[in-house]
Amino acid sequence: MQITEPAEYAILGLVKSHPMHGYEMFQQFENGTLGQIVHLEMSQLYAFLKKLERLQYIKAQLESQGARPPRRVFQLTEAGQDVFLQWLTQPVEKPRDIRILFLIKLYFIQQWLPAQTGHLVEQQTQACERFLETLEAQHISPETSATGDDAFFDHVVLRSRIYQTRALLDWLRELRIELDYSGSSSNLKRGL
Repeated sequence: MQITEPAEYAILGLVKSHPMHGYEMFQQFENGTLGQIVHLEMSQLYAFLKKLERLQYIKAQLESQGARPPRRVFQLTEAGQDVFLQWLTQPVEKPRDIRILFLIKLYFIQQWLPAQTGHLVEQQTQACERFLETLEAQHISPETSATGDDAFFDHVVLRSRIYQTRALLDWLRELRIELDYSGSSSNLKRGL
């Protein structure tokens, strides 16, 4: 068993900040920026919490609530922190994972390792450039490829993936410029 869902990493990132009970985490997804990246139902959250507990990445303690039943408050274990930080600093392999996984990484790296944000964006840019090279090497023009609907559709799908990857690269390059600018602005405000 291993982490397979983006929300599981987001949960690890949330409990890294401070111990939380399930409903508090759910509110972070419902009302915060994370909810713009990952949609999560309450039942999914509790299933992920159980899984992360079985993996020993989080642990729960019971917290008394007076007359109400005690609630489980989750905190990150050392193993969970190691897994989270290792995952956090690595680019995603496929451009399709940028929309969710990379944005989760960006959200948490700004909080926990802000000095590494630019490096992560640069690594992600390089990973997308390598992926684009692979796609472009596969490029077959419709005139030179086999005939038929399948060949045409293969060409259409490949072109779509190439254009999507190029758009992601444009966005990553803009992001890098924005990070450089905001870092410079922060340094100017601090008198550095």
